[in-house]
Amino acid sequence: MPLSPRLIVEAYEHPFFRGKKVTIVDSVPHLAELGADNIISSVRIYRGPSFATAPNFKAVFYEHPNYQGRYIVLPPGFYPDIHTTPYNFGNRISSVSFSPSMPPTAPDYGLIPVIIEVYRDSEYRGPKNIILRDVGDARDIGLNNAISSLRIQRGPNFPFKGCRVLFFERQYFQGRYMTIELNPREFYKEIMNLHMIPERFGDVISSVKILPEGQFNVLVVEGDTRSQEPGILASLKEVQGSKIDYTFVMVNPNRENYGDPNRAISLSTINLDNFDIIWLTWNASGHDREYFLEDAEQMIQDFVARGGIVWSSAMDDNIVEGQGWRGGWLPVHRHPITVVNSEDVNVKVTDEGLKTGMFSWPNRVDLNALYTDDHWITRDWRYMILARRDDEKKEPVSFRLKWGNGYYVGFALDTRDAKRAEAAKPFIENVLCYLISLAWQTSPRQRIRLARRQTGVSIGYGYSSQSLSGVI
Repeated sequence: MPLSPRLIVEAYEHPFFRGKKVTIVDSVPHLAELGADNIISSVRIYRGPSFATAPNFKAVFYEHPNYQGRYIVLPPGFYPDIHTTPYNFGNRISSVSFSPSMPPTAPDYGLIPVIIEVYRDSEYRGPKNIILRDVGDARDIGLNNAISSLRIQRGPNFPFKGCRVLFFERQYFQGRYMTIELNPREFYKEIMNLHMIPERFGDVISSVKILPEGQFNVLVVEGDTRSQEPGILASLKEVQGSKIDYTFVMVNPNRENYGDPNRAISLSTINLDNFDIIWLTWNASGHDREYFLEDAEQMIQDFVARGGIVWSSAMDDNIVEGQGWRGGWLPVHRHPITVVNSEDVNVKVTDEGLKTGMFSWPNRVDLNALYTDDHWITRDWRYMILARRDDEKKEPVSFRLKWGNGYYVGFALDTRDAKRAEAAKPFIENVLCYLISLAWQTSPRQRIRLARRQTGVSIGYGYSSQSLSGVI
């Protein structure tokens, strides 16, 4: 034990520094020695008396004994809940060491296709802001209806096929819009006065959407042969410049419960690393006292934690007889949520839901024309509620949950027949566009593809920004 420790760690059994506490001042190869193996949920890290002799010292928390497996690196500070993003490491720590050189664990921003500079005044003057992701409401960046000039340049993760940026006249990607495209041979574009271009787009921009083009793999999971979503998705092989390849799997072998024994397989036999998005169709996870995803629950959670995206249409509340819904494919052990029985209800989109564009772009959707089914109930604030019942209950109909580097997104959509499917098709296209925008930022598969292609471009072409720049 050091006589004068550089760091002092207080580790707690429960979030927000509650429950059993252990104090650590030196490396511990196995926390079982302290009775704290796989129980730590929150951490305080203090600078010790000798911190000044090594001011870069950090605590390293490992998943397995003897400093093995995955790890997170934390500098001095208070961490009230390491179950949450970006750590997702609660109840997983088995050994602790200290290091002066390892970089700290921090949230991953995701891929950046383009960098946009917007200015209040013409000729790139006045207050400005930087845009790296979609902006659903320009009031959030302090420049609503106040942009007069702009610059767009390639970001560090510029797509091989190019990228479009759409500037909308109204909030939430609605109304008239102007498109600026950087093709594979262009490095930047500038508009020094938006008032003088033919579109006359000065002082009218209220939202911005970035559309990198790519190719995405979607795993469509079926658990009820009545669902019409597979057919709708199969018809949407290209959306807004991105190509989609689908793999359809049936996980319900019970013909008596709307399954298909001739096609049914276990989801655990699928390599999820081959996909960017998992789409759980209506009733896919289970229904009518049968559950189909038990063998794949942890696989799905790990898929999302690595950066994958999972979509869920409506789920049946009657999966476990006498107990209701079951959904361990969501991290319900950390973020409780359940499903309750419901008929079709009117829906109201929240402000956060509007910012996603899922309900307004590329199709303006009348949500009350959609058919909803059993929906979710949760009090966990980490679920971002995107839409609620438009009645006195105001219960969630749509949500988004960040888990690790990826996301779960759901809407209680019912597609059990042709009438419901016809109403849902424009919305499903919108959802695909939104999920693709998330997957482009977070999916490990996109990072690998982009890295390979960027390497190919730099070797094969050697373009210079001077010869390929563009000014408007």
